Amino acid sequence: MPHQVLILLAAGGLMFLVIGCLAALSHYYTLSGIKSKTVGDGQHGTARWATAKEIRQTYAHVPFEVKKWRSGQNLPTEQGLVLGCKGKKGELTALVDSDDIHCLMIGASGIGKTAYFLYPNLEYACASGMSWLGLDSKGDLARNYGAIAKNCYGYQNVAVIDLRNPTRSDGNNLLTLVNRYMDIARSDPNNLAARAKAEKYAKILSKTIVNPGGDEQDRGQNSYFYDAAEGVLATVIMTLSEFIPPGNAGHDKRHIMSVFKLVKELMAPMGKKNGFQVLIDSLPDTHKAGWMATAATSSSEQGMASVMSTVLSRLNSFIDSEQEQVLCYDSPIDAEHFASEKCAIFLIIPEEDPTKHFMAGLMIQNLSRELFSIADANEGKLKKRVVFYCDEFGTMP
Repeated sequence: MPHQVLILLAAGGLMFLVIGCLAALSHYYTLSGIKSKTVGDGQHGTARWATAKEIRQTYAHVPFEVKKWRSGQNLPTEQGLVLGCKGKKGELTALVDSDDIHCLMIGASGIGKTAYFLYPNLEYACASGMSWLGLDSKGDLARNYGAIAKNCYGYQNVAVIDLRNPTRSDGNNLLTLVNRYMDIARSDPNNLAARAKAEKYAKILSKTIVNPGGDEQDRGQNSYFYDAAEGVLATVIMTLSEFIPPGNAGHDKRHIMSVFKLVKELMAPMGKKNGFQVLIDSLPDTHKAGWMATAATSSSEQGMASVMSTVLSRLNSFIDSEQEQVLCYDSPIDAEHFASEKCAIFLIIPEEDPTKHFMAGLMIQNLSRELFSIADANEGKLKKRVVFYCDEFGTMP
């Protein structure tokens, strides 16, 4: 028999032997040997509904007695958000989360987000004595709960910032705290704490205006211009607040519109320099306002112009004859009062007018940053619990 035929027969026999072995072993190694697991046994998360015991441990159970509260009886002492209730009509018990939390309420139009979630929370906030801000797209909250907060719960500080009808609104001067502490520092030059607070609030405001989104990573290669613009804007705010005293011009001259006008005038050339460079040169060498603008004044003429243009572009959003009725008058409630006394602020925004959304977002963000700064100076806590009820938050920029 030829040698090649023997090799072929041997290879065929070896192949059949391997196939036979695999067939024999397949009886022992099948999918039936894999241990079965109940669906959801850790493979797809372990989320579940809370038990009754866990609900009792997590939430404070407070009888929801509105009639007694409004007459000054049985006022709750536990402050927080009402996240649910149990019981029957007339004998409800509120489930209150007293931790520092963020709560997002999402629902389709008409399911009762305002009537069955926001209104009970506003009632509870008033009864427990919290300071709170409420976004109001129609003005209903201010009409309904403004009087209730004053007449039933003794709120002396209630402000209505109405961007829908600015001529009937309370003021909201963004420079209120800067002006207050700069006046103290001017009357007492040795009061470094007051000057430091004025500088701090000026920097908070300038950062809020130049960088409303809060994410500095989006600046990319333009980071220098935005950082320098923050310094320039803080410098203008501080010099305006310091050198236009209320005794000569009044508080109505020290507001964000005056900042815009001053920046515009300082861009005009004055010999070989522009007005802003002349202003900085006139300040003492130790003046912090001059230091903040160093990044802009030390750049080239073209770079300086770009920085000033960036500042003006950010301030353009404030050019509105109606909004000036709000921005040019002092705020009845500032961040420090808001954090130490029970206060209520209604911020009415016309949801059909997106040009006003920037203003509302700026007010919320600036107030938030000021509150963070106050808490940092008080061991991380505010004297009074503060809550922001941002209704229709999805329409905000």
